[in-house]
Amino acid sequence: MAGRLFAAQRLQLPLRTRLALLETVARQAERCAAAAVYETRQAGASWEEIAAAAGMTATQASALWDTPALRVLFPPRQPQTDRQAAAQRLADALAYLQCSSGVSVDQAAEQAGLEVPYLLQVLEGGSVPAWPEVYTLVTVFGGAAEELRVLWESARGAVHPPVLPPQGAAGYLAAALRGLYLAAGSPALSQLSGRALLPSSCIGQVLAGHHAPPWPATARLVRALGGRSEDIEPLWQAVLQAATALDGPQLPRQLGCADCRITAPHAP
Repeated sequence: MAGRLFAAQRLQLPLRTRLALLETVARQAERCAAAAVYETRQAGASWEEIAAAAGMTATQASALWDTPALRVLFPPRQPQTDRQAAAQRLADALAYLQCSSGVSVDQAAEQAGLEVPYLLQVLEGGSVPAWPEVYTLVTVFGGAAEELRVLWESARGAVHPPVLPPQGAAGYLAAALRGLYLAAGSPALSQLSGRALLPSSCIGQVLAGHHAPPWPATARLVRALGGRSEDIEPLWQAVLQAATALDGPQLPRQLGCADCRITAPHAP
Protein backbone atom coordinates (compact mmCIF):
# COMPACT_ATOMS: atom_id res chain seq x y z
CA MET A 1 0.00 0.00 0.00
CA ALA A 2 2.86 2.38 0.77
CA GLY A 3 4.28 1.66 -2.68
CA ARG A 4 0.96 2.50 -4.28
CA LEU A 5 0.79 5.74 -2.32
CA PHE A 6 4.30 6.64 -3.49
CA ALA A 7 3.33 5.86 -7.08
CA ALA A 8 0.19 7.98 -6.78
CA GLN A 9 2.23 10.90 -5.46
CA ARG A 10 4.91 10.53 -8.14
CA LEU A 11 2.33 10.34 -10.91
CA GLN A 12 0.46 13.30 -9.45
CA LEU A 13 -2.84 11.46 -9.51
CA PRO A 14 -5.96 13.45 -8.62
CA LEU A 15 -6.01 14.74 -5.05
CA ARG A 16 -9.11 12.67 -4.27
CA THR A 17 -7.25 9.49 -5.21
CA ARG A 18 -4.22 10.35 -3.10
CA LEU A 19 -6.34 11.31 -0.10
CA ALA A 20 -8.28 8.05 -0.39
CA LEU A 21 -5.02 6.10 -0.39
CA LEU A 22 -3.77 8.08 2.61
CA GLU A 23 -6.97 7.30 4.47
CA THR A 24 -6.55 3.61 3.70
CA VAL A 25 -2.94 3.64 4.91
CA ALA A 26 -3.94 5.43 8.12
CA ARG A 27 -6.76 2.96 8.75
CA GLN A 28 -4.46 0.00 8.20
CA ALA A 29 -1.83 1.50 10.51
CA GLU A 30 -4.46 2.00 13.20
CA ARG A 31 -5.60 -1.60 12.87
CA CYS A 32 -2.00 -2.87 12.98
CA ALA A 33 -1.35 -0.92 16.17
CA ALA A 34 -4.52 -2.29 17.74
CA ALA A 35 -3.59 -5.84 16.77
CA ALA A 36 -0.12 -5.40 18.28
CA VAL A 37 -1.61 -4.08 21.52
CA TYR A 38 -4.09 -6.95 21.66
CA GLU A 39 -1.32 -9.53 21.24
CA THR A 40 0.76 -7.80 23.92
CA ARG A 41 -2.20 -7.76 26.31
CA GLN A 42 -2.82 -11.45 25.65
CA ALA A 43 0.82 -12.08 26.57
CA GLY A 44 0.19 -10.52 29.98
CA ALA A 45 1.29 -6.90 29.58
CA SER A 46 -0.43 -4.27 31.74
CA TRP A 47 -2.00 -1.08 30.45
CA GLU A 48 0.80 0.81 32.20
CA GLU A 49 3.43 -1.06 30.15
CA ILE A 50 1.52 -0.48 26.92
CA ALA A 51 1.02 3.19 27.79
CA ALA A 52 4.75 3.63 28.38
CA ALA A 53 5.51 2.15 24.96
CA ALA A 54 2.88 4.32 23.27
CA GLY A 55 3.82 7.55 25.06
CA MET A 56 0.46 8.08 26.75
CA THR A 57 -1.28 7.41 30.03
CA ALA A 58 -2.73 4.05 30.95
CA THR A 59 -6.21 5.58 30.90
CA GLN A 60 -5.69 6.85 27.37
CA ALA A 61 -4.30 3.51 26.20
CA SER A 62 -7.18 1.60 27.72
CA ALA A 63 -9.75 3.92 26.15
CA LEU A 64 -8.05 3.63 22.75
CA TRP A 65 -7.52 -0.12 22.67
CA ASP A 66 -9.91 -1.77 25.10
CA THR A 67 -12.34 -4.45 23.95
CA PRO A 68 -15.16 -2.10 22.81
CA ALA A 69 -12.67 -0.05 20.79
CA LEU A 70 -11.31 -3.20 19.17
CA ARG A 71 -14.83 -4.20 18.15
CA VAL A 72 -15.10 -0.91 16.26
CA LEU A 73 -11.75 -1.42 14.56
CA PHE A 74 -12.41 -5.08 13.75
CA PRO A 75 -16.14 -5.39 13.06
CA PRO A 76 -17.47 -8.86 12.18
CA ARG A 77 -16.97 -9.54 8.51
CA GLN A 78 -20.03 -9.93 6.38
CA PRO A 79 -19.92 -13.23 4.49
CA GLN A 80 -18.91 -12.84 0.87
CA THR A 81 -21.31 -13.76 -1.87
CA ASP A 82 -20.13 -16.31 -4.42
CA ARG A 83 -19.63 -13.51 -6.95
CA GLN A 84 -17.56 -11.47 -4.50
CA ALA A 85 -15.42 -14.47 -3.62
CA ALA A 86 -14.94 -15.23 -7.31
CA ALA A 87 -13.94 -11.62 -8.00
CA GLN A 88 -11.40 -11.83 -5.19
CA ARG A 89 -9.91 -15.03 -6.63
CA LEU A 90 -9.50 -13.30 -9.99
CA ALA A 91 -7.90 -10.30 -8.28
CA ASP A 92 -5.58 -12.55 -6.28
CA ALA A 93 -4.41 -14.31 -9.44
CA LEU A 94 -3.77 -11.02 -11.21
CA ALA A 95 -1.99 -9.59 -8.17
CA TYR A 96 0.20 -12.68 -7.91
CA LEU A 97 1.16 -12.40 -11.57
CA GLN A 98 1.88 -8.70 -11.15
CA CYS A 99 4.11 -9.26 -8.14
CA SER A 100 5.91 -12.16 -9.82
CA SER A 101 6.48 -10.22 -13.02
CA GLY A 102 8.28 -7.29 -11.43
CA VAL A 103 6.10 -4.93 -13.47
CA SER A 104 4.97 -2.01 -11.32
CA VAL A 105 1.34 -0.98 -11.15
CA ASP A 106 1.94 2.27 -13.01
CA GLN A 107 3.95 0.46 -15.71
CA ALA A 108 1.20 -2.12 -16.11
CA ALA A 109 -1.46 0.58 -16.30
CA GLU A 110 0.47 2.40 -19.00
CA GLN A 111 1.08 -0.74 -21.07
CA ALA A 112 -2.52 -1.90 -20.72
CA GLY A 113 -4.01 1.51 -21.41
CA LEU A 114 -5.73 1.69 -18.01
CA GLU A 115 -5.94 4.33 -15.32
CA VAL A 116 -3.85 3.56 -12.22
CA PRO A 117 -6.76 3.96 -9.74
CA TYR A 118 -8.86 1.56 -11.79
CA LEU A 119 -6.05 -1.00 -11.97
CA LEU A 120 -5.59 -0.75 -8.21
CA GLN A 121 -9.29 -1.53 -7.81
CA VAL A 122 -8.93 -4.54 -10.09
CA LEU A 123 -5.92 -5.88 -8.18
CA GLU A 124 -7.77 -5.49 -4.88
CA GLY A 125 -10.95 -7.19 -6.07
CA GLY A 126 -13.07 -4.06 -6.10
CA SER A 127 -13.78 -4.20 -9.82
CA VAL A 128 -14.11 -7.03 -12.35
CA PRO A 129 -12.59 -5.94 -15.66
CA ALA A 130 -13.77 -6.93 -19.11
CA TRP A 131 -12.10 -9.97 -20.63
CA PRO A 132 -9.94 -7.98 -23.10
CA GLU A 133 -8.54 -6.05 -20.13
CA VAL A 134 -7.79 -9.26 -18.24
CA TYR A 135 -6.14 -10.72 -21.35
CA THR A 136 -3.99 -7.62 -21.79
CA LEU A 137 -2.96 -7.48 -18.14
CA VAL A 138 -2.01 -11.15 -18.03
CA THR A 139 0.05 -10.66 -21.19
CA VAL A 140 1.78 -7.64 -19.65
CA PHE A 141 2.57 -9.74 -16.57
CA GLY A 142 3.96 -12.57 -18.71
CA GLY A 143 1.22 -15.06 -17.83
CA ALA A 144 -1.12 -17.28 -19.80
CA ALA A 145 -4.54 -15.68 -20.25
CA GLU A 146 -6.35 -19.01 -20.65
CA GLU A 147 -5.49 -19.84 -17.04
CA LEU A 148 -7.63 -16.94 -15.81
CA ARG A 149 -10.56 -17.41 -18.18
CA VAL A 150 -12.65 -19.53 -15.80
CA LEU A 151 -11.78 -17.26 -12.87
CA TRP A 152 -13.07 -14.34 -14.91
CA GLU A 153 -16.23 -16.16 -16.00
CA SER A 154 -16.94 -17.12 -12.39
CA ALA A 155 -16.46 -13.51 -11.29
CA ARG A 156 -18.92 -12.50 -14.00
CA GLY A 157 -21.48 -14.98 -12.73
CA ALA A 158 -21.33 -18.10 -14.91
CA VAL A 159 -18.79 -20.58 -16.23
CA HIS A 160 -19.38 -21.73 -19.80
CA PRO A 161 -17.26 -24.74 -20.77
CA PRO A 162 -16.58 -24.69 -24.51
CA VAL A 163 -17.20 -27.70 -26.73
CA LEU A 164 -13.74 -29.10 -27.34
CA PRO A 165 -12.14 -32.37 -28.47
CA PRO A 166 -10.82 -34.62 -25.67
CA GLN A 167 -7.32 -33.17 -25.61
CA GLY A 168 -8.66 -29.62 -25.72
CA ALA A 169 -11.19 -30.28 -22.96
CA ALA A 170 -8.49 -31.74 -20.72
CA GLY A 171 -6.25 -28.75 -21.41
CA TYR A 172 -9.06 -26.33 -20.57
CA LEU A 173 -9.65 -28.08 -17.24
CA ALA A 174 -5.94 -28.02 -16.43
CA ALA A 175 -5.75 -24.31 -17.28
CA ALA A 176 -8.67 -23.59 -14.94
CA LEU A 177 -6.95 -25.49 -12.14
CA ARG A 178 -3.73 -23.57 -12.76
CA GLY A 179 -5.74 -20.36 -12.48
CA LEU A 180 -6.91 -21.42 -9.03
CA TYR A 181 -3.32 -22.33 -8.21
CA LEU A 182 -2.24 -18.78 -9.09
CA ALA A 183 -5.08 -17.29 -7.05
CA ALA A 184 -3.92 -19.37 -4.08
CA GLY A 185 -0.42 -17.90 -4.41
CA SER A 186 1.20 -20.96 -6.04
CA PRO A 187 1.60 -22.93 -2.79
CA ALA A 188 4.08 -25.77 -2.51
CA LEU A 189 2.70 -29.03 -3.88
CA SER A 190 3.60 -30.74 -0.62
CA GLN A 191 1.35 -28.27 1.19
CA LEU A 192 -1.49 -28.92 -1.25
CA SER A 193 -1.00 -32.65 -0.90
CA GLY A 194 -2.07 -32.61 2.72
CA ARG A 195 -5.17 -30.55 2.00
CA ALA A 196 -6.29 -32.41 -1.10
CA LEU A 197 -5.27 -35.88 0.14
CA LEU A 198 -3.40 -36.45 -3.10
CA PRO A 199 0.29 -37.18 -3.69
CA SER A 200 2.37 -34.18 -4.73
CA SER A 201 3.43 -35.98 -7.90
CA CYS A 202 -0.20 -36.49 -8.87
CA ILE A 203 -1.06 -32.82 -8.28
CA GLY A 204 1.87 -31.79 -10.45
CA GLN A 205 0.65 -34.06 -13.25
CA VAL A 206 -2.87 -32.67 -12.96
CA LEU A 207 -1.74 -29.04 -13.09
CA ALA A 208 0.43 -29.85 -16.08
CA GLY A 209 -2.60 -31.30 -17.85
CA HIS A 210 -1.19 -34.82 -18.13
CA HIS A 211 -4.30 -36.40 -16.67
CA ALA A 212 -7.60 -35.58 -15.00
CA PRO A 213 -8.35 -37.36 -11.72
CA PRO A 214 -11.76 -38.85 -10.90
CA TRP A 215 -14.19 -36.18 -9.82
CA PRO A 216 -13.94 -36.72 -6.03
CA ALA A 217 -10.17 -36.20 -6.18
CA THR A 218 -10.55 -33.20 -8.48
CA ALA A 219 -13.13 -31.66 -6.14
CA ARG A 220 -10.77 -32.02 -3.18
CA LEU A 221 -8.01 -30.30 -5.13
CA VAL A 222 -10.35 -27.46 -6.12
CA ARG A 223 -11.37 -26.92 -2.50
CA ALA A 224 -7.74 -27.08 -1.36
CA LEU A 225 -7.02 -24.25 -3.81
CA GLY A 226 -9.87 -22.15 -2.43
CA GLY A 227 -12.11 -22.62 -5.47
CA ARG A 228 -15.72 -23.65 -5.97
CA SER A 229 -16.29 -27.18 -7.18
CA GLU A 230 -19.46 -25.93 -8.91
CA ASP A 231 -17.29 -23.87 -11.27
CA ILE A 232 -14.97 -26.73 -12.17
CA GLU A 233 -17.31 -29.72 -12.32
CA PRO A 234 -18.77 -28.73 -15.74
CA LEU A 235 -15.24 -28.65 -17.13
CA TRP A 236 -14.49 -32.07 -15.67
CA GLN A 237 -17.76 -33.41 -17.11
CA ALA A 238 -16.75 -32.04 -20.51
CA VAL A 239 -13.50 -34.01 -20.30
CA LEU A 240 -15.41 -37.13 -19.32
CA GLN A 241 -17.94 -36.77 -22.14
CA ALA A 242 -15.32 -36.02 -24.76
CA ALA A 243 -13.17 -38.95 -23.66
CA THR A 244 -16.13 -41.33 -23.54
CA ALA A 245 -17.22 -40.30 -27.03
CA LEU A 246 -13.72 -40.99 -28.29
CA ASP A 247 -12.80 -44.24 -26.55
CA GLY A 248 -16.04 -45.69 -25.21
CA PRO A 249 -17.69 -46.00 -21.80
CA GLN A 250 -14.82 -47.95 -20.22
CA LEU A 251 -12.51 -44.93 -20.27
CA PRO A 252 -14.01 -43.09 -17.27
CA ARG A 253 -12.67 -45.79 -14.96
CA GLN A 254 -9.22 -45.04 -16.32
CA LEU A 255 -9.30 -41.32 -15.54
CA GLY A 256 -6.31 -40.21 -13.50
CA CYS A 257 -3.25 -42.02 -12.28
CA ALA A 258 -3.13 -45.01 -9.96
CA ASP A 259 -2.66 -42.78 -6.91
CA CYS A 260 -5.66 -40.51 -7.45
CA ARG A 261 -7.89 -43.44 -8.43
CA ILE A 262 -7.02 -45.08 -5.11
CA THR A 263 -7.80 -41.95 -3.08
CA ALA A 264 -11.01 -41.09 -4.95
CA PRO A 265 -13.38 -43.22 -2.81
CA HIS A 266 -12.29 -41.36 0.32
CA ALA A 267 -13.53 -38.00 -0.90
CA PRO A 268 -16.37 -36.43 1.07
